[in-house]
Amino acid sequence: MKSFFRFLYELIGTPQPPSETPLYRDVIFPNVGLLTLGISLGLVLIFYYLINRAMGVATFNKVRHWVIFLVINALLAFVVAIWQAHAQQAAEHSYIYWMATLNAFYGLLWFFLFSIILRKGSTNASTTPF
Repeated sequence: MKSFFRFLYELIGTPQPPSETPLYRDVIFPNVGLLTLGISLGLVLIFYYLINRAMGVATFNKVRHWVIFLVINALLAFVVAIWQAHAQQAAEHSYIYWMATLNAFYGLLWFFLFSIILRKGSTNASTTPF
């Protein structure tokens, strides 16, 4: 799992300063990656199964509503990456913000993929976003 997240987050380069590389590879990358996966899955489940199935809110099934959740997911993914880097006391460097931006992109990707997989179980939004 560590090598998977290491590959994903090192696409923008190795962590800076170099003395921080083991911290990122062993702790920050896996934490950020798993949290982003969990948040993305959680928001998809909330959108499709809680709001649009259990609650039956027939007016919250449009593409714009899905985009709201998508943007919230990206913002949360960005914040989670910064929060984890600061929580692990990583040296302040621009790499943190580049990683957070990349993580926001991955959050968008995970949300989209989970939406494609899980949307059919929703009664009101089974065709959202398509």
